[in-house]
Amino acid sequence: MMGGAPLVIDTDPALGVIHEGRPRDVDDAFAIVEALRAPDLDLLGITVTFGNAPLEPALAVAKELISLTGADVPVAAGQAAAIPAQGLPPKTEAVELLHTLLSRQRLRIAALGPLGNLGALLLHHPDDAERIEEVVIVGGRSAGRPFYLGDTGPVRDFNFENDVRAARVLLDSGVPVVCAGFELSSPVSMGAEHLAAIEQHGTPVARHLVAGARPWLDHWTRSFPDDDGFHPWDSAAICWLRTPELIESELRGWRIREVEQTPRGGNPDASAPRVPWLETGTGLTGQTRFLTGFKPGGAERFLGNVVAGCF
Repeated sequence: MMGGAPLVIDTDPALGVIHEGRPRDVDDAFAIVEALRAPDLDLLGITVTFGNAPLEPALAVAKELISLTGADVPVAAGQAAAIPAQGLPPKTEAVELLHTLLSRQRLRIAALGPLGNLGALLLHHPDDAERIEEVVIVGGRSAGRPFYLGDTGPVRDFNFENDVRAARVLLDSGVPVVCAGFELSSPVSMGAEHLAAIEQHGTPVARHLVAGARPWLDHWTRSFPDDDGFHPWDSAAICWLRTPELIESELRGWRIREVEQTPRGGNPDASAPRVPWLETGTGLTGQTRFLTGFKPGGAERFLGNVVAGCF
């Protein structure tokens, strides 16, 4: 929407994709549609990465959402795998779109998937860091905090784990980074009643979102029986951009270290026993803004905004 805050979404959408024998996470699609419909945001581009799905299916999902909404927003293909441990990664269409947009104005970026597109941008065009107003990543944790859903887990810090070097490049660049991860969204669930409310919009986009989300809801609640719905991780990043007054946050330092995890109650997220953690804390060097949770009443307003925005 013209007149709103300039925004790019960097994402790995997988609505309706069956990959490795199961449905994949759908929350990127809800976040994209809400951002497209939001009068206070001006979505200037979508860059796509591997993650919830391989790059090509993810790219198709993003393009289909743009087509259904009738929006005039460029969609660019980015990294098909984590960037290499050394040297320059490929210079993709996503890198060039980000660089072009940043040459015109300062931007905020909602990074909803692995961070390879941003890592590649900053390695090829390090001066662009000064023109990025803020990156909201769906990742990071409080120091020492494992991720479990009820008695099941550990759950992966998926986006971070899929491209650790890219995360480090971003965090080392000086770009302001906001961490909107598990601790913010794990207490918040989208269930059948929320999908029914979205379906009531009656638009092609709403029907498309709900048709893709119902298999994911079924898969999630069978995998994590303590949950009554899936978690809108990526929509929470849009919530911070639109209504930060709903969210508690604090400034923290960060570090990356490997940690031995203890599985319990099954491990449907297939998390490895030893994994890298992006930890945040007040006693660490560097600086991020960490979103710790919703204020009283904030989660309900957040979910209401998701439902209202997906039409």
